[in-house]
Amino acid sequence: MRAVLLALVALAFCVSHAPAQEPLQADEFVKKAAISNMMAIELGTLALQKSSSPEIKAFAHQAVNDRTTAGTGLRQIVAKRSGIALPERPDQAHQDILRQLGDKQGPEFDRAYVAAQKQAQDEAMALFSGYAQTGSDAELKGFASKSLPLLQAQGELTRKLPGAD
Repeated sequence: MRAVLLALVALAFCVSHAPAQEPLQADEFVKKAAISNMMAIELGTLALQKSSSPEIKAFAHQAVNDRTTAGTGLRQIVAKRSGIALPERPDQAHQDILRQLGDKQGPEFDRAYVAAQKQAQDEAMALFSGYAQTGSDAELKGFASKSLPLLQAQGELTRKLPGAD
């Protein structure tokens, strides 16, 4: 327990003394936002197939619909530009999470899904709110701002899922 507390204190020190991050460039925001949407859709699809909880399935269905719509909006912005490309699939770290979830069933899947969903929501909120505040591309900044209420609502619903405590 002491080692865990020391690690948390060290992490807090590192975070509080880390240099300010540079604002994301438009292409990096697009890449991360697209991966975030893909991850939410893939997580939701897995939950629809594997979950034993009606609440999780209902949430997953809504999340897939919402993030599909958000992904379409992002694709429309990117389609008008050259020099920015959408990734075809999630990065390796997110693929590993999906693979691990794919190996689980029933209540074990539900617990792992809720944990992964909470992490994905936190990452998405940080990404979108950060770009909405400091982004350099006005259209993408507007997209990020417009997406925030949806992400906030999903985050609140995620914290109410069975096993989210």
